[in-house]
Formats: sequence, structure tokens, C-alpha cells
Amino acid sequence: MPEEQQPKYIPPTESYTTFNSTLDKLVCFLETTEVYYAKQVKISRWRVEFARRELPELERRMDEFLEKSKLSRADEKRFNKIATWVEHLTDVDLFEPVNIKLVRQFSELIRILGLFYLVTIFEGYLVDIIQEILVTHPDALKSAKQLTAEEVLTLGRRKQIVSYLAEKEVEELQYSSFETVVKYFEDKFNINLNTSVVSPEQITEILATRNIHIHNKGKINQRFRKLVKSSTLRLGTYKRITREYLQHAISCISTIVSFIDTEARRKISS
Repeated sequence: MPEEQQPKYIPPTESYTTFNSTLDKLVCFLETTEVYYAKQVKISRWRVEFARRELPELERRMDEFLEKSKLSRADEKRFNKIATWVEHLTDVDLFEPVNIKLVRQFSELIRILGLFYLVTIFEGYLVDIIQEILVTHPDALKSAKQLTAEEVLTLGRRKQIVSYLAEKEVEELQYSSFETVVKYFEDKFNINLNTSVVSPEQITEILATRNIHIHNKGKINQRFRKLVKSSTLRLGTYKRITREYLQHAISCISTIVSFIDTEARRKISS
């Protein structure tokens, strides 16, 4: 292909690089903790099985000592050693199953926190990329908004004014629904998020799931049902964050960020 016909390489935006780096760390952390907790469950199960297998034989040996009319010093030492071991294994048999249950709960707690952080870095990316585009293309800022004379004098140069206006615009958008964000990208930048492989509805569901875990103990409420019309979960049902769900959420958000960034690079470089 002649050099003049080769497509121009457009490097990833700073926003995308930051998002990707943070996402990689999150995924690494989640995978590491998942392996760790799975290993702890396996070890705990082995300890319970060992205790239940060994206890009957140790108790039988204790009974043999107790049947003797008199114990020698050596017998007493052996008896005390066995009694200590029986006490330890009894504790394992009684309390280790509780530990297994707690470790399983820790695993889901880590996944819930992982979902929180995933959505946080996604929202951070949206803020950053919108600001990047607006600063690069200040014509997109044109609106009926006006600055006071004091604000103009304080900001001074055009670059600072553009940056300030971009920040103000993002602040107004920051707490809007994802549906509003989709419309904003379409109206302001001519970027149609509906053409992404991942639909806005899928992203809305992930955000709504994060919200019920923050505000409603993970239980489905009316707001969730209103936002996620395809949901068949009943009101009050607890929505578990399984490993599969979190992997799906990571994949969806990573995909739509990649789509947004590809479109944003074209916009920035034009």
C-alpha cells in the first residue's frame, strides 16, 4: 500500500490510557483475591475432612487409656497429647465450616467492591474524555451560557476560559442518567453510542446494579425496575454479584470505553 494511502495512526487518548491502566490493576486484584479465597476454602475443607476422619480413632485411643486402672507417667503424657489434639480437631470440626461460609461471603463482598470501583473509573473516564474533546474543540461549547465580567477577569486567557467552561459543562452532566450521557454524545460530538457492540441498556443495568448495592442493600427497587425494563427480578429480591456477572460488567464497560475512545480520537484529531 502506498504511504499516502495508509490510514493515519491516532494514538489513544490520555483518558483511555489512564482508564486502561486502572482497569488492569482492578482485574489483577480481583483475580488474585478470587484465587486466594478459593484456596482458603479448599484448605478449610481439607482440615474439616481430616478432623472428622481422625477424631473417632483418637477418641477410641483416649477411651483405652481411661479404661486402665492406673496410668504410668508415659501413658499420662501420651493421653494429654492425644486429648490436646482431640480438642484442636473438635474446634476445627465445629468452627471451620463457619469460616468457609464467611470466606464465601468475603468473595462476594470483594466482587461488590470491584463493581463499585469499576463504575467509578468508568464515570471518571467519561468526565475526562468529554473534557478532552471540549478543550480540543471549544466550538462544541457554544451555547447560551455567559460568563460574568469577574469570571473573565479571573480566568484571563482564552485557554483558561475554555477549560473552565468545559469543567462547568461536565459538572452539570456528571450526575445525569446514562441515557442523558448518550444523548449528550450524540448532540455535542455526533458520537452515537447506540452503534456500539455493547448497548446503552447494558451499561444502564450495570450502573443500576451498582446503585442498589450502594443505596438499597443490593435489593431490587422501583427505580431499578424503571431503569432496567428487561429485568424479570421481583421487587425486594437480592441481586447477587457473581464472578460471571462481574466479568460480564468488566467486558461491557471495557468495550464501550474502547468504542467511545475510537470515535473521540477521530473527533480530537479532525
